[in-house]
Amino acid sequence: MDQDPADRGTDPARNGQSREPVTITATDVAGSRFAGTSVPGPGTASGPDQAAIIAQAESALPLVVQSLYGERLRSIALVDSGDDRHFVLTDHRGGTMTLGLDAVPLPSQVVARTYVNTTSDNHFVQLSDRMDPQQAGRALSHEVGELLAVRDRAAAGAERVRDDMLVRGPLAADRFSLSEEDLGRVGELNYLAARMRDASLDDRQRAEARQEFSALVDHTGLRAVATAEDVSSRSLQEYAARFRLDAVNPYLTPLSREAMAQLAHPVEQLPPSDARALLDFRDRAGQAQAAVQPELGAHPMPGFRPDGSPVPRAELAAAAADAAGARTEASRATLEQLRAEAAATGEWPARRVVIGGGASLVGRDPDALLIDARGRWHLDPGEGIVQSADQVRDMRLTGLGDAHQFGDGTSRVPRDAVRLWEDTLAVRGPVIDGQARLLAAADGHLYAHIRPNGVPADGSQDVYVKVEGVPTVATGLPPEMVPGVDRETQNLREAVEALGARVPADAPVQPRLAGAATAQEALRLLNDEGLVDSLRADPAARGALQTLDATAQWEQARTQAPGRVFIGDEIAENRFDPQAEGAPKTWVIAGAGGTGVANAEIILEADPEARVTIVGPNLPPALENQVQFNAMRRRFDSGYGGDGRLTIDIDRGNRVGAVQLLTGPDGRPRFRAGRAEADGFVGCLGRTSPLPQALRELGDRARGAGGGVRGDLMFDQDRQYLGYGLTFESGERQFRVEVTGAASRSLPRDVFPAETQRSLAAMNGRQVPAQSGNAAPGFAPAAWQAAQLAAARDQGTVQLHGTVPEGWLRPGEITRSAAASPGGTGTVRPANPLGGAAHAQSGRLPSGPGHRPGQVPGASPVAQAPRVPRPPRPGAGGRGSAR
Repeated sequence: MDQDPADRGTDPARNGQSREPVTITATDVAGSRFAGTSVPGPGTASGPDQAAIIAQAESALPLVVQSLYGERLRSIALVDSGDDRHFVLTDHRGGTMTLGLDAVPLPSQVVARTYVNTTSDNHFVQLSDRMDPQQAGRALSHEVGELLAVRDRAAAGAERVRDDMLVRGPLAADRFSLSEEDLGRVGELNYLAARMRDASLDDRQRAEARQEFSALVDHTGLRAVATAEDVSSRSLQEYAARFRLDAVNPYLTPLSREAMAQLAHPVEQLPPSDARALLDFRDRAGQAQAAVQPELGAHPMPGFRPDGSPVPRAELAAAAADAAGARTEASRATLEQLRAEAAATGEWPARRVVIGGGASLVGRDPDALLIDARGRWHLDPGEGIVQSADQVRDMRLTGLGDAHQFGDGTSRVPRDAVRLWEDTLAVRGPVIDGQARLLAAADGHLYAHIRPNGVPADGSQDVYVKVEGVPTVATGLPPEMVPGVDRETQNLREAVEALGARVPADAPVQPRLAGAATAQEALRLLNDEGLVDSLRADPAARGALQTLDATAQWEQARTQAPGRVFIGDEIAENRFDPQAEGAPKTWVIAGAGGTGVANAEIILEADPEARVTIVGPNLPPALENQVQFNAMRRRFDSGYGGDGRLTIDIDRGNRVGAVQLLTGPDGRPRFRAGRAEADGFVGCLGRTSPLPQALRELGDRARGAGGGVRGDLMFDQDRQYLGYGLTFESGERQFRVEVTGAASRSLPRDVFPAETQRSLAAMNGRQVPAQSGNAAPGFAPAAWQAAQLAAARDQGTVQLHGTVPEGWLRPGEITRSAAASPGGTGTVRPANPLGGAAHAQSGRLPSGPGHRPGQVPGASPVAQAPRVPRPPRPGAGGRGSAR
């Protein structure tokens, strides 16, 4: 029951527009008691009480199920295993499903939302922590009704009804079926009708239920609202109301039909007390209209033709190819324009800048220059994202695209659909397909150094733009760790810095150690100076040496077995050749998380002869909720009816560390992980959390000049996470950059306190529960975040926090988090006045200018130069000029 703007006679299936919002949303009946913001905000004496809301919901759910859905759901039981508390329900066919409950910060006008998972039948309801706890029963009557409707549609393999019938206004000519949202509203009607006649309630409570029922009849278009004098409008509305009543009648309880017979009439035909209550409701609803927030996704939705008709499924591949061609041409034209401006003025042009693409392109500022390497889903050879259309069913409300347009609800969203959506959004403004990094130059300005895709690495065709306002970086997931590194010293760079701190400052090895480009070189330098043994005996140096040793083994394996040793992202980005001479036929994947599973599928599909073993100590619970994992097992795991080419070796003893290189009987290198041996190795053991690649040099030089980097967390007024901000300080100069999308879900370890990092990770899991089949850095959550960031920037409501707001932390976490931040969880600073300078885009981490293919993630040497010269004059060449 997420936000779903109501229709005012505008059909998105005809015009390709995101649906126009009105005062009454899918969940919040404006002017009624059913609202997502019924209590004061956090920090007030009567602020949100999440425990009270959850307790009320747990008490109400069995009653809702038994009284309203007893014919469909035969039993319900609460299961509490300590860290997992949920209900188990049995349906009339004997099937079981689970339903979890939580109370969290939700957007305004959203009372509740449900993550419906038709893959695993594990579902999750989130209630607004600002709602009146007494409204929990009504909210759950809607959520359960909608959940069952989605479940029934998926089981039948039916098409999703995309547009709601139960909305005010004339009846659309092509809208003759109830949507899942409509059936949720029917559940509310049945709930309120039951309360109207509940003898256990007092007169006031029964009267309130009657008033709410009447208000909901108004909201759902089940009564004509035009005046009797407006004969034409009244006639059309009465016809539409009768049609809607006929549609809902089979789903109404006898009590609800009785209430409808009394109240589903124009206001002048109601008893005086009912008429007064209805007019009061309409007055309150009218006043609330001014408070409606701007719509998300206001542009035409990708996936529609110029005439507004949807692209048919059969034409998806061709449409995606056309969009890709249009983007390539737009990139060429943008480059041509920038170079022409530079040639005419002798100066690099000034632009607002966004670095990165992906799902967060839904928040694209059409006036900002987008620089995106066109990575991730443009490179991934897989079938599509790991979620089904049902698992991202409300993503269309962001304006990104309709997941059900190109497949059935239980199938994965196809890769070509993602490419079509992203490329369509990218060309809404100037775009360059390429990589970029930000540089603070000696002339006092911030520049974006851009290397377009496909140009020489010598810099001769690079371009620069002077950055206006606050740039946005949305470059996707951070890089993966080298197997075996220490979790507190995650890469070569950090290891070298840590070891340098344990070596005398005046030691001759210091400058050479700081410039070591590889772990093998660093170890050789330390060994030549006779420092290795003493460092190994130093407890403070053990983690750094572990990382250095593991990275050196990784480098050795890459050298001895080229084309057979990969980090998971390299497989996901199709940077391997399964048909090359000597390509592995057996693979071991170290790590059983989502990346490891995705890589296994890619390899098995790319090579029909390949065999893959996934090794790890446990399977993350979230995997059972993903459509990709379950489908892959059925295809390739013999234990699930597959062809036997996939083995999943899960054992607590499988503590996978540094890559283990062996020599096979044929003299060729082989690899071991756990109990498995194979010809090829893929490491998928987690991700590092440095500054995004596009910002690393900016951070290095700020610190090298005696300055630093400060961070803050960005939320909107509804406590929805928008990303984080960074302020780079050097002398009297300050530059702010804002990071959003998947990149923002992992905070830089050298900027944010450890407790803030842990709090954000906890918030991520609570905001996007595992039962959803999604993860906070995933595709649909990134789209929602981008749309919310764009709206908050437009309204000037971005708030800067020192750490995660209390509403996202469970009670035991609040005290620790407050102690970790000087301002506590309630610290809010005014929004950055330049925050609207660039809107949000998201994508995947580009390797960045100067990155060497095959380079160890995060292994770039520490920058030494404290000063960057002015970028070269246009036409002067780019070799070395940015350094």
